[in-house]
Amino acid sequence: MIAAVFDVDRTLLPDTTAERLFLRYLTAQRELGLRDLLRTAWFVLRRLPAREPGAWQQARRHRPYLTGKDVARLDQLGRRCFEDVIRPRLARAGAERLAAHRAAGHVTLLLSGSLPFLLRPMADAVGADEVIGSMLAARGARLIGRLEGLHPYGADKLKLVEQFAGTRGIELPLSYAYADHHSDEQLLQGVGHPVAVNPHPRLRTLAESRGWPIEQWT
Repeated sequence: MIAAVFDVDRTLLPDTTAERLFLRYLTAQRELGLRDLLRTAWFVLRRLPAREPGAWQQARRHRPYLTGKDVARLDQLGRRCFEDVIRPRLARAGAERLAAHRAAGHVTLLLSGSLPFLLRPMADAVGADEVIGSMLAARGARLIGRLEGLHPYGADKLKLVEQFAGTRGIELPLSYAYADHHSDEQLLQGVGHPVAVNPHPRLRTLAESRGWPIEQWT
């Protein structure tokens, strides 16, 4: 079996991130209060001077603004946000490429550090077979503001894809991956057909040096 792996932020969704749009949406809908924003600001400010290795990677594993939020309510808001704000911004070229992979019989996978509330409706909209995103820790019906399991970022993206491939009998040397950032280097190296999409300058340099295709999706 062959897979086609699609990064989301600034790839399938050009120019921005799904979570940034979700934050704006929650604020506009008054679902985030001053306490939520202050909690998030304090969390970030505490880590600004951090010099120890891995400090920012650890910070990525937390979502202070989601602490105490009801899972079912966020799922509802995520679907609304996707339809109202995110769906119109999806790259047509990306959606068409995903459809072409499905038509070829490939397993299509959205892989992102973004939130499940946003990735599930996105997968439904573009027809992706599977989703791997951030796993949010919860206590009962409410979130506790941090992630659990591997966070889909950097080298862990490739680990998650390798685990997925192992369970589905997918041959990664025959598979495809589309991503925009130099932190996706391991993921792109891990498949037979890497494609740099809307690449960050460092990824563009890397792609040019290795002869990887470069595409612009808008």
